[in-house]
Parts: sequence; C-alpha cells; structure tokens
Amino acid sequence: MQNLQVKNSYRNIMQLALPVAIAMVIPQLNILTNTLFLGNYVPENSLFSTQDFLAASGIAGIYYLTLSMVGYGLSAGVLMLMSRSAGSNDAGQVGKIFSNGVILSLLLSAALMLSSWYVAPYIFEHSISNESVKTAAIAFIKIRLGGLPFIVLCHMANAFFLASSSSRFIIAGSFAQTGTNILFDYLLINGACSFPEMGLNGTAVASLISEIIYMIVSFTILMQSSRFKNYCVHFFSGIDWKLIQHTFIKSLPLTVQFLLSIGAWEVFFILVEHLGKVDSASSQLLRTVFGIVGIAAWALGSTTNSMVSNLIGQQKADDVKPLIRKIVTISFSFAFVLGLLLLFFPDAFLQLLTHDQQIIHTAAMPLRIVVLATWTLSVSTVYFNAVLGTGHTKANMYFELISITLYLAYSVLVIEYLHLPLAYAWASEFVYWFSLLGMSAFFIHSGRWRKNIGVQTKS
Repeated sequence: MQNLQVKNSYRNIMQLALPVAIAMVIPQLNILTNTLFLGNYVPENSLFSTQDFLAASGIAGIYYLTLSMVGYGLSAGVLMLMSRSAGSNDAGQVGKIFSNGVILSLLLSAALMLSSWYVAPYIFEHSISNESVKTAAIAFIKIRLGGLPFIVLCHMANAFFLASSSSRFIIAGSFAQTGTNILFDYLLINGACSFPEMGLNGTAVASLISEIIYMIVSFTILMQSSRFKNYCVHFFSGIDWKLIQHTFIKSLPLTVQFLLSIGAWEVFFILVEHLGKVDSASSQLLRTVFGIVGIAAWALGSTTNSMVSNLIGQQKADDVKPLIRKIVTISFSFAFVLGLLLLFFPDAFLQLLTHDQQIIHTAAMPLRIVVLATWTLSVSTVYFNAVLGTGHTKANMYFELISITLYLAYSVLVIEYLHLPLAYAWASEFVYWFSLLGMSAFFIHSGRWRKNIGVQTKS
C-alpha cells in the first residue's frame, strides 16, 4: 500500500512541486503562444487591427480565466479534504471525495457556462468603449465558454494527483494540451494547410480543442493506471449527496475568493481599456509575465496547501511553520532569478511578442513594475495557501475581500480619476499582494490557525 504521508523536507517539497511547476509552464506556453501569434498577426480585414485583437484577447481571456478559477477554487477545497485523508493514509476516502467532487464540478461548470452565455456579452456591451474590441471580445468568449467543463475537470484531476503524491502525472496532460494548442494556433489564426483564417477566434478554437485533449489524457491516466486502483474511484455509481454538500460548503469560500480575485482583474482590464487601445493591448502582453515569472510561486502555493493539510492530518501541526519557511525560500529564489532578465531587458522580451513598436514602448516600464510585483507574489501566495491548508477557508475569503477592495479602490483612483500612465495602474499589484501577505503571514505567525484544526500541538 502506498504511503500517502508527506515529509517536512526540501526534497519532498521539490518532489511534489517540480512536476506541478513543469505542468504550469506548459499552459503558460499556451498563453505565450496565443499572444505571440496574435501580436504578429496582421488581419486582412481592415476593420480590426493587431491592437484590437490583443485588447479583446486580454479582456475576454480574463473573463474566461475568472470562470476557470472558480472551478480551481472548488478543486482547491477538494484538494484540502483529500490531503487531510491522505495524511491519515485513507486512500478509499480520498477516492470517494474525488469522485463526488467530479460530480460537483460538472454541475458548477454547467451553471457558469450557461449563465455566462448571456452575462458576458451584456458586460462587454456596456463596459468596453471601443466598438472593434467589443465585437471581437464577444465573439471570442462565446467560443471559449465551451471549454469550461473540460478545464474544470482537469483542475479536479490535478488535485487528485497532487493529493495522492503523484504530481508527475500532471505533466502528461499539460504536454498534450500545449502541443495541441500550438498546432491549432498555427493552423487557425493565419490559416494554414487548407484551414480557414480565423484570427482571434482561431485562438479560442485552438484553446477549446486543447482543453478537451488535456481532460482526455488526464482521466485516461487516472482510470487506467494500476497505481490508483486502491482509491475506488466511481463517478456515478457511488454518489454521496451529503459529501457533495459538505464539499461545496467547505469549498464555497474558495470559489467566491477566486471569483472576486480574478474578477477584480477583469475590472482592471476594462478600466485600462478606457485609457486607450494601446494601453489595453500592452496589458495583454504584461499578463503573460505573471504566468512566466509566477510559475514557481503558483506551483509551490498548491504544494503548500497539500503539504500543510497533510501534516495536520498526521498530527504534526508543529512542522507547519518550518515547512512554510522552506517553501518561501524556494519560491522567492525562483521568482527573483526568473525576473532579473525581464527587469533589465524588457524590450527584448516584448519584441518577441509583437511587431507593434507603439505597444513595446508603452509596455516597457509597466513590465518592470510587474516583475517587482511578482517577487511579492512569490511570498504572498505561499502564506495564503498555507492558511488554506489549515482549513480556515473563511479566513482566506476575508483576506481576499479586503485585498481586492484596496486593489480596486487604488485602480479606480489612478485610472478613472487621476488618468495616470499605465505603469501607475499596474502598481496596483503591489497593493493587492502586500495586503494579502500581511494578513496571511500574521494569521500563521500569530498561531490563530491552530484553532479548530482537530489536532493536539505543543505549546
């Protein structure tokens, strides 16, 4: 029988986090590829420009990311519950939580997809000022919505792999997704090998197909590998509505948290669109930097959630803070090294993504701001996920609410009232990540997380 308990060591941290980081690099390559193709695409239709497509991709892409991260919030809650059971070496309960979590994720994604079919066009119609950007964004999101159930299922499968200390299996689906996305970006954006030229809509179709492939590969591994036979995964024959209800209640603060956090980013992108099409298009390029520099932080954040919960399940709550210190050291080191090249050579990076010199000039200074913000992110996201791993999901939601309120207040003031340059707008990331870090770190170091975790700890 596989031992599901983790150890408080650098080696175990890297064993869990490295496959997740590699798996996260690959989807970020999808975003980078989409941006690269669009940034160098010159539409035949003179009604749309490269700037139109980049701006629309940013706004509509963030909207879809918001929905996807709601599903990720659900999977994070399921991961916490599975990891607690894994800490007790209860493989059967891990499989049961996962099986019913899949049912819940399908219901949630269907509700989000159907409601957004009407809500998203309404929001874009009444918030985007440029008609070309508005038209392109509405067409894009209607195609992308079809991928929501598949990406949410992928989040669930990845949570299962992480909880079962099998994070290396995450890589296979990610590789399949990226290869598919790059292939169809090439075929559908410019039109190649007898495929139609679809421009921005081509990126949406390519992403949709790649998410379907990702889901198929992940669940094929999960259902066919002998490693997972002891988990008794049964999706529709063993539905436990009480467990589904408990999972939903426990995960609800996380789904609300991600809805608000990424939703606030959508508001930010809409506000930036009011500054002008060039600023909006530049922000789409800056968005990719978060994905590149923040890769290690996001991977280590998920690892923190899983390992903290697992240690508590082992009755080893006193190992939690030493574990966090180790993960913070690794996370900041990676972000610092990755960010240095972008910090000193922003133009070289931006020239890879677009031929538009106006966009490159506009994005250069904000790029440096974004890199510095990711260094704060690298520490903040570890502490925030540590709070999540302790099971205090309501605390996570409150920290998120406060941080978002400060973030949006700053963004509205700087963009709508003071009309300051784009670099000042992107400095809002400091407001958000410092706020989140301060509250999460205080919660951990004050010892308040020890309440109601169901274990005895040393004084």
